[in-house]
Amino acid sequence: MAEHCIINISRFRAVLFDMDGVITDTMPVHLKAWQEAFKPYGVTVEKMDVYLREGMTSKTMAESIAGEKQKSLTAEELEKIVAAKSAFFDREVSAHVKVFEGVPGILRMIRNNGIKTALVTGSRAQSVKAVLHKAGIEDLFDLIITGDDTKTGKPSPDPYLTAMRRLGISRINCVVVENAPLGIQSAKAAGAEYVIAVTTSLDASYLKDADDVMASVAELETCLARRFAALPGPASP
Repeated sequence: MAEHCIINISRFRAVLFDMDGVITDTMPVHLKAWQEAFKPYGVTVEKMDVYLREGMTSKTMAESIAGEKQKSLTAEELEKIVAAKSAFFDREVSAHVKVFEGVPGILRMIRNNGIKTALVTGSRAQSVKAVLHKAGIEDLFDLIITGDDTKTGKPSPDPYLTAMRRLGISRINCVVVENAPLGIQSAKAAGAEYVIAVTTSLDASYLKDADDVMASVAELETCLARRFAALPGPASP
């Protein structure tokens, strides 16, 4: 892991953010949704069952959790679990959407300095749209990639490769901000030059493959503000 906060922002043209646990504090809602969806099948879902699988598509996560719990479920049952999870999340999330401190400020600062912003998440497009609208930040991203945009989710590189391709920006000019091991693996596999992890969902011991680990987006905002201020010419507040 690199020395703390030494990112050379002048090299980068895009910052790609995960959503749940990075932009929005919605991981607890996902956890509750999975717990409720699996409950009728006698499967107890724990926090780490979900948090360590964050970034997977819902279908893959359902299969993975069932497999680890040694619960034999049919394809139809798994489909019902995914549908129930999605329905619960969509019902509950609007009442629980919370944007992490520093998020609006860092997104505006990045864009005001001529750098693109992208959201790269494994969540469904429908729920992403609802969450971002409720949070009032849907206009702060130049590009949004959801779980509906790629055939495979994290840790596959597809989500981040898709974002880089659509932005038209090389991997060596991209920073990724993640909060989960599978997301870090995805970004690294896509060749992202610099990956920053925030400990909003998991402690640093789970995030050791990132190039840097910070406590929060607010801390990252402070770090980037200093880097922008050091660049030639005026920096945005």
